[in-house]
Amino acid sequence: MRALIALATLFVGFAAATAEAQETYRAPRTWLGHPDMQGVWTNETKTRLERPVEMGDRLILTPEETAEVDSYSKFHPAMRVNGQPRSSFITNPVNGQVPPMKPGVKPDTNRRTALLPGERYTDGSELQLIDDRCILPAGNNAGPVMLPLSGNSNYEIIQTEQYVVILVEMIHDARIVRLNGKHRTDGRRPYLGDSIGWYEGDTLVVETTNYPPEQLFRGSWENLTVTERFTRVKQDRLLYQFTVDDPTKWDQVWGGEYEFRTAPFKHIEEYACRENEVSVFAMLLAARRREAAGLEK
Repeated sequence: MRALIALATLFVGFAAATAEAQETYRAPRTWLGHPDMQGVWTNETKTRLERPVEMGDRLILTPEETAEVDSYSKFHPAMRVNGQPRSSFITNPVNGQVPPMKPGVKPDTNRRTALLPGERYTDGSELQLIDDRCILPAGNNAGPVMLPLSGNSNYEIIQTEQYVVILVEMIHDARIVRLNGKHRTDGRRPYLGDSIGWYEGDTLVVETTNYPPEQLFRGSWENLTVTERFTRVKQDRLLYQFTVDDPTKWDQVWGGEYEFRTAPFKHIEEYACRENEVSVFAMLLAARRREAAGLEK
């Protein structure tokens, strides 16, 4: 009898320990009962959106490859998802590459690459690069899709009853997600697109449409839809998943994932860059002087 009791006690203890080990992380809640994702996060990493072609379908880095990537800088480690060091953000398709566009389909163009006849980039400030104008950074840092730069890729998330705001350190952008709203139909295309969101359990889902041409993403903006999913999977980890869809450009929806990690500071710094600041003035002034000297045709 004593042996049976001891065996039962051992089994109960083992079952409890196993259940505890298998229990998934549940994010803390805001005062509204939503999963709390507030705080400062970073996605700085050496890993990039697309996988090096020579790696084929291999998503997971070897220990040697991981050590090499991690050795460059402690601020730019190999991106990990659930502890796995990844070779790319893209997981679909399995080769980690942006899929080719449909046969005969051309990429969308934006204002910077589609000048009017006789127009030059130095004709006015509106034709300058959007990052030179201090409106948005290059490389979709603010997103969506949110992609890291080599520095300043820090984000502060603020949740309210009607909105989720993602403050982006570079170049002081604020993505405003309207909760439980509808996409605008007035024809306007905000610089960061038109984002609406809703909660599905522990996940914040954000859908963005109405991209402007300045936010050209991999050859698409006019009919582009990006869906993002934010899930706090650990106290210091925020899983970010995305899908990209434009049926006029691609035969398939593609996407991937990575994890934000908590940043080592409480608030993001101010990135002092203002629209049409001194560099734009200097570039236009230089162009006018070249014209006056007869150096510009």
